[in-house]
Amino acid sequence: MNKSFLRRTSALTAAILSSTLLPNLAYAQDAQGDQDSAENDQVIVVTGSFIRGTPEDAAQPVDTFTSEELDTAGVSSALEFIKDLPQVGSVLGDTNQFSTTAQGNQGLGSINLRGLGPQRTLVLFNGRRTLTAPGAVGGGFGDTNSIPLFALDRIEILKDGAAATYGSDAIAGVANFVTKKGFEGVEMKGDYEFINGSDGNWTTSILAGGTFGDINILAGFGWQHRSELPSTERSYGFQPYDVNPSAWSALATPGTFTVVGAGGAVPIAPGVALQPDRGCNELGGVADGVLCRFSFIPFDNLVEETDRYQAYVQADVDLSDTFRFHGEFTYAKTDLDSIGTSPGYPPLQGPGGAQLGGGFTVSPNNPGVAPFVAQNGLTGTPAAIGVFLWRPFGWLGNPTDERGSGRQFVNSEAFRFSGTFEKDFSDSVRGQFSLTMMNFERRGGSPGIVGSRLQSALNGLGGPNCTGTTPGANGCLWFNPFSNAGPRNPVFDLTNPFYVPGAENSPELVRWLQIPNGNDQSEDTVVADLIFSGELGLDLGGGAVGWAAGAQYRKTKFNNKPLNEFGNLDLNPCPVLGDQSCVGGALEGAGSFIFLGGQRNVSLSQDVKALFAEVAVPISDTFEITAAARFESYGGSIGSTFNPKGSARWEPTDWLVLRGSVGTTFRAPLASQVSTNAVTSLAGLTAASGNFKAVDIAGNPTTLGPETAFTYNVGAIVDFGGFNFSVDYWSFDFEDEITTTDGQAIASSVVPVPGGLANCASPFAGLITFDGGACVQGTTTGLNISRVFTQWVNGPKTKTTGLDFAATYTMDVGTGVLTLGANASHILTYNVGDFNLNGNLLRDGFSAVGLANLDRNPGTIAPWRGNAYVNFNISGFNARYGVKYVDGVRDERCPALPAPCATTSFGDTNFGRNIASYTQHDLHLAYDLPIQAFDAQLQFSVENFTNADAPSARVQLGYNPFTGNPLGRIWRLGAKVGF
Repeated sequence: MNKSFLRRTSALTAAILSSTLLPNLAYAQDAQGDQDSAENDQVIVVTGSFIRGTPEDAAQPVDTFTSEELDTAGVSSALEFIKDLPQVGSVLGDTNQFSTTAQGNQGLGSINLRGLGPQRTLVLFNGRRTLTAPGAVGGGFGDTNSIPLFALDRIEILKDGAAATYGSDAIAGVANFVTKKGFEGVEMKGDYEFINGSDGNWTTSILAGGTFGDINILAGFGWQHRSELPSTERSYGFQPYDVNPSAWSALATPGTFTVVGAGGAVPIAPGVALQPDRGCNELGGVADGVLCRFSFIPFDNLVEETDRYQAYVQADVDLSDTFRFHGEFTYAKTDLDSIGTSPGYPPLQGPGGAQLGGGFTVSPNNPGVAPFVAQNGLTGTPAAIGVFLWRPFGWLGNPTDERGSGRQFVNSEAFRFSGTFEKDFSDSVRGQFSLTMMNFERRGGSPGIVGSRLQSALNGLGGPNCTGTTPGANGCLWFNPFSNAGPRNPVFDLTNPFYVPGAENSPELVRWLQIPNGNDQSEDTVVADLIFSGELGLDLGGGAVGWAAGAQYRKTKFNNKPLNEFGNLDLNPCPVLGDQSCVGGALEGAGSFIFLGGQRNVSLSQDVKALFAEVAVPISDTFEITAAARFESYGGSIGSTFNPKGSARWEPTDWLVLRGSVGTTFRAPLASQVSTNAVTSLAGLTAASGNFKAVDIAGNPTTLGPETAFTYNVGAIVDFGGFNFSVDYWSFDFEDEITTTDGQAIASSVVPVPGGLANCASPFAGLITFDGGACVQGTTTGLNISRVFTQWVNGPKTKTTGLDFAATYTMDVGTGVLTLGANASHILTYNVGDFNLNGNLLRDGFSAVGLANLDRNPGTIAPWRGNAYVNFNISGFNARYGVKYVDGVRDERCPALPAPCATTSFGDTNFGRNIASYTQHDLHLAYDLPIQAFDAQLQFSVENFTNADAPSARVQLGYNPFTGNPLGRIWRLGAKVGF
């Protein structure tokens, strides 16, 4: 963290406090020393307004969930709570390394109101901005996994645009996590979840609080563990090639090689032939002509082993009757040390530049060549062997891992401090100054193979102790690329009949070849808020006019650096390690790894200044209007923005409230999105027959501006006789969407038929790097795509509308209480406009409702989502039945019947054409033990007691991780003790 940055901020804090609060302190003590500050404890400020006394049935739609309700529903993680909300779309939290939206975000959690993207939902903690995920690709959203759930009093969800109040990012709404106040005692919680196929998940926490004179201290610690759940533990997780080809690759071990001077299976030129290696079917693959189909999915997981630690300390201090301080400190750490991934990534570049197979060659003297020649019945001794369709580690697995998987890692560590001084200047005027400082550090890497080292090892000059120039001598090691190099397929425990003892690749050599490729990222944020609020001496018949006004300053510093010199594009920009000859050409930035991209050192900062005001005018006892406005200035190419909002609340009868709101809202680009840097993600491109290719995402420092939205909400609340019902119609109409140019659309525009010939005259052909660096009409195909260039831009218009419903009914049944509840969201429209790039139509507009949208934003948009429950409480015993429903959708990538979704050499498949609806049934029981000395509660749950599978989808993991649940039936035991 930048210490000088914090020192300067601390000095600024002291100056503001001394100039705004301290001079008034003596006056306030003299004038109001006898005032009872207890009144302040009864006043609330609901999310969406800075004016006190805002009721929960206000003009803005706010849903409140108490910690007791979360306990009753068996919620033990933020992810579980968020996925249950009907108003959310695709969210992060479950493993999903195959989506560009999720890559680099392992271990992070998000909330995505209205399906508009997690970056458009502002996450607050006690009304202040909280830790955000660093980085441009998928970053910039509040990390909900860093929230200390054990310390919460309630969660408030504002389902309406709120930029006029909170500033950037609140386009879709706000999630505010609010901690307990005045807590005294000790509370310990723990639970264990039994999950078929894994070692289970568990959560434990302790929270303690006490009041010492004028000070209340709250402190707690929590630990959550998720165990690894391999993909092979679920039927949909690993499907045969002819059912779900998206989970299979044409690049494998056993691979296909070019052989010169020794015959071969498929002659392709005089003296040159293609020769598939032996053992494809025997090792679990699918022989498909000269190809061996390989699936990386058995080596991957549906749930990664995760440890999450959180600590929280809070202090509330009454400095006087009119002067208060609230301070809080959050520490969050998430470790994913063993993420399952492909045993080895295939070569898309190497000594031969960007081309399939990378241009790697195998020395005829390689010890693996002789058995390769004999086992394949080749005639003569090869003069040369070239790599064509191959990957270093395939069905034989990775020798460094017991299961044969490659292993990624991600470690996140963050802290947040927020302090607020609040001063009552009079009965009708109060002010507060808050300073929030945050630091988020994140380090992660994937096992990437350095191309230069691989070529050296294929020639017998590999290994960390190689000192000579004689292959296989003086500590130099050979890398055997053939199927005779391993005894078995470790993930399926299949014996390799072509194994030659002594031909193995040593773990020592593999660790030398495979270098963690990734980055160290850090983001430092400081937010200063100065807010005044109160009541005017003006009453129009409904009470005093309330007001609030203030200013905010935000500063963010983002740093990125490569893990090591091998992935540093400033040092190694070209496919050959240490080479600089590609600088200025198409291959600059390709880096030294055969598949993964590299990183550059980046240091960016962004300053934001804002002014805002709000007024609430009660026209009568039953009618109130509120107006708010905010001005924010970013400077530079982003500029400034002004956003007003108005709302009204009318209570025509005691049992009916009508409400509405209208306003504009906005989101500004991140500093990393307007930089000159580029990052690399991976995508299974349809144009490349589903094979994964590099997608470079570049910043846009010249033309990228804010996105804006016009939003409105109209609703009604009915409340009488224990029955409460609300309905809201909402609309979001925004333009200049901050997005990247669509890599899938670029590739498919140039290569309309998967794997087919490229249209080199396409206006988008220049955005693709092909094998050999050039697109040759009539020769280049989708399989020759090496990488696609994309950039942050202001994209198409989007409009979405829908309805929210909520209902509860409470009644006495004997000595018990019965409660019925339901909550649902229905999306009426979600229209995305035409995507134009440089004056050319890149992608036609579309309606996203009812579609899976698996390869494009906004992700899956189910028309209906909802949940309902029946709860009965009597004499310390609580029983709750809950049901959750997500509507089915159609995979729009499938053409209309009778055409199939996909075709393989073995026939057609319609797997995942219609992604079925999902219904989950849960049962939760809790019993308060009759113990006088302390409070104790036992909990028992069966979640998904029908053991419903996640609906199948034609993606790599066989289901949609953004919306589905891979856990199956969960048996949960828990306990809570308080004293």
